[in-house]
Parts: sequence; structure tokens; C-alpha cells
Amino acid sequence: MSLCRAVVGWLIPAVHAQEQAFGSFTVTSWVYGDRTWQSILGSIVNMLKSTITVAAVAVFVTGAFMFAISAGDEKRKSNGKNMMIGALWALGIVLGAQAILRTASYFIWG
Repeated sequence: MSLCRAVVGWLIPAVHAQEQAFGSFTVTSWVYGDRTWQSILGSIVNMLKSTITVAAVAVFVTGAFMFAISAGDEKRKSNGKNMMIGALWALGIVLGAQAILRTASYFIWG
């Protein structure tokens, strides 16, 4: 049983919160060392922001391409225009969400 716990303890990050103030404990992992919950949340938000930004740029470029090659076809022109507008909305929402999360993080962790 102790060998199993040792292997699991080595593979899975452990949370240490003994006798520490609320919100001040860290996550320890053999790969990353000590990380706070704030840095973990920041990493997740940055990864999501990057992924959604790349996807929105790809949709915008595709919409611009469809708009450019519409050759007078109003349906293709409208679809391209709507794709470009949707991609800009997505970028605005992502930047707004990041601003809200940073503000909340400031008030929670200081």
C-alpha cells in the first residue's frame, strides 16, 4: 500500500494547506515546483485566450476570403461578412473576460 501511495504522490500534484491562512496554500508537483492557485488560474486563462484568439483570427481570415471571392453572390458575401463580425465579437468577449478575471483576481489575491 505504501508503494502505491508513493507512486501516486509522485505522479499527482499534492496540495499542502496545513496551518496556513485561507488562500495561501500552494500546489506542489515534480514538474513545476510550487505553484499558487493564482498562477494556475492565470495559466489556464492565458491558454484559453491564445486558443480562442487563434481560432477567431482563422475565422476572420476565412470570412474575408469568402467575402473577397463572392463574385456578386449575395449569400457568400453575407456569410463572409457575418463570419468576420462574429470573429471580432469573439475577440472582444475574450478580452473583456480577461479584464474581468484580472479585476476579480486583484480583489481576491491582492
